[in-house]
Amino acid sequence: MNQFRKLARFIILFVLFGMLIVSFAFWGIGDMLRTDGRSTEVAHVGGTRVPLYGWVGGSPVYVSEVRDQFNRQLEAIQRQTGQRPEPEQALRFGLHVRALEEVIQRAVLDYAIQQFGLTVSDAEVQAAIARNPAFQGTGGSFDPLLFRNRLQQARLSEAQFVAETRREIAAGQLFAVVRSDGLSPKSLRDDIFKAESEKRVAETIYVPDAIIVDVPKPTAEQLGAYFEANKTKFQVPEFRAFSYIMLTVDDILPQIAVSADQLKQEYEARAAEFGTPEKRDVDQAMADTEAKAKAIIAAAAAGKSLEDAAKEVLGSADGVIKLGPVTKKELPPGPLADGIFGLPEGIAPAPIQSPLGWHIVRINKIEAGKAVPFDEVKEKLEKDMRAQQAPDLLIKLVTDFERTLGKTQSMKTAAEELGLKVKTYENVDARGQDSTGKQVVIGPAAAELVQAAFATRESTESELLETQRGEYFVVRTDRVIPARIPTLNEVEPKVVEAWQAEERKKLADAKVKAAVEQANAGTDLATIAKDLGTEMRTAKAVTRFEADAGNYLSQPVVVELFKLAPGKTQAVRTGEGSVIVRVKQVEPPDLAKDKEALDRFGKQLDTMMSNDLILELVAALRAKYGVTVDEANFAAAFRQQQ
Repeated sequence: MNQFRKLARFIILFVLFGMLIVSFAFWGIGDMLRTDGRSTEVAHVGGTRVPLYGWVGGSPVYVSEVRDQFNRQLEAIQRQTGQRPEPEQALRFGLHVRALEEVIQRAVLDYAIQQFGLTVSDAEVQAAIARNPAFQGTGGSFDPLLFRNRLQQARLSEAQFVAETRREIAAGQLFAVVRSDGLSPKSLRDDIFKAESEKRVAETIYVPDAIIVDVPKPTAEQLGAYFEANKTKFQVPEFRAFSYIMLTVDDILPQIAVSADQLKQEYEARAAEFGTPEKRDVDQAMADTEAKAKAIIAAAAAGKSLEDAAKEVLGSADGVIKLGPVTKKELPPGPLADGIFGLPEGIAPAPIQSPLGWHIVRINKIEAGKAVPFDEVKEKLEKDMRAQQAPDLLIKLVTDFERTLGKTQSMKTAAEELGLKVKTYENVDARGQDSTGKQVVIGPAAAELVQAAFATRESTESELLETQRGEYFVVRTDRVIPARIPTLNEVEPKVVEAWQAEERKKLADAKVKAAVEQANAGTDLATIAKDLGTEMRTAKAVTRFEADAGNYLSQPVVVELFKLAPGKTQAVRTGEGSVIVRVKQVEPPDLAKDKEALDRFGKQLDTMMSNDLILELVAALRAKYGVTVDEANFAAAFRQQQ
């Protein structure tokens, strides 16, 4: 059943791009990363690769497309969480791989559309756009001015939108063979709905192992036997002593000098970054002719509001679009941005012409920009300039170190020649901890250092290695202390503690088992709880996908609850204790009463099954045409993002 629940969450018919297009209309495209040109391929769908010539036929996937999709993912996360992930973090989570897969899927669909000869006429595209509710005015008909305004807000050209709409229609034709209506059998729908909607009320008792307080100490024979059977639990791990040299940007920064003149030049070059830019709260109406635009301005000058004037001339109450507070950079460059930021507050005395039409602009409020003085950002500028130069100097240092290391064959000698510091750690295990369990190897590269030390033989040095953060290091494993099984005398307190914990668990489990037998024989659960020195709780009614942790109904307990017959009791071990659970009440759904919810679920199940068929079809198309990924180009494209 849980599998159906998971599938029910994946109802998006990803091959239909309408949702993407509408979301652009409301969210905007944002600040995407762009690359120059589309010459670099990272994948190819179909076609034949000819040696020394390249691909013949098929459909290419370019770096620019994948990076654009990658950045759309970052923007989506930013909209949902309020924070944009750092590129390094996004790559660690594999978002670039996901972006590649999504672009490849689109390329497979486009290629399939081409191969099947599916075409979409201009009339079909125009009709689809006209039916889009986002572009309909108050009368319910297509409004060309509203259409242009929506695209302008979304930073989309008309050509881009038309292309996306054409793709959506073609994809709909491709998958029209899959009909979702009535796809799932009625009996299957009813059975799944009843299973998912059923609720149960449980009575629970939590019995911690700590309820057993009189665990005896083991005899010498018991302790010896337990130790012999569980020696590996008490094994002393392997320890290593190692020395290393770490080359980081932080080592380079103090060597970089930035002059006052350089700081001044940097401040002047980046003046726009410091302070807040001017903002203007802007409303606009749009007309398709200069005469209409001037008529609106004249009506407003005669005393009417811009809204009433636009409605009078254009015949639409949606004629005025609120752009809200915007900076000049947020507007399309050219006459519109220049015009808006050259006007005083109020309605502009003349319309502004742009490629989209004639704009009638109202400036509601002007917020002046503010520049930050040089002295306030001097420290940041110096830090930034050092950081810009540091990577190149670090590479130079690494190159010098690697050359010296190759000549001397000794990490320590190479360090002495270049004035580098050698650091050491004594006796740490594979987790970077000492013999007392204290973490002694710390810092961003700690795990990589320890891993290298445990991968290097005793009295030898590793190769020059690079961390995920772009630092470089060499490790020498100075000494290896092999793992060993200690004697009982060395670890006797730990062995006694482990033996007692196991005995406590056995005794607690025996009490719980007896309590469950009493409950199934008819003893009231409240009486059993009192005898155990604990309490009985009544949980809220839950479905098999819900929980009530405050009343001990964790998910494993809920799973057991829905296996039980009414009135029956069972125990579930959870951590350092057990939960005794009994079915107090079963609340089955009423299919007649819940007809509306049942119908919705049936449609959901139909869509889920049709989506599954479509996914299988897409996978079959991908296998049929073949997809080749250029791993080197793909890795190189995203290495630059780190």
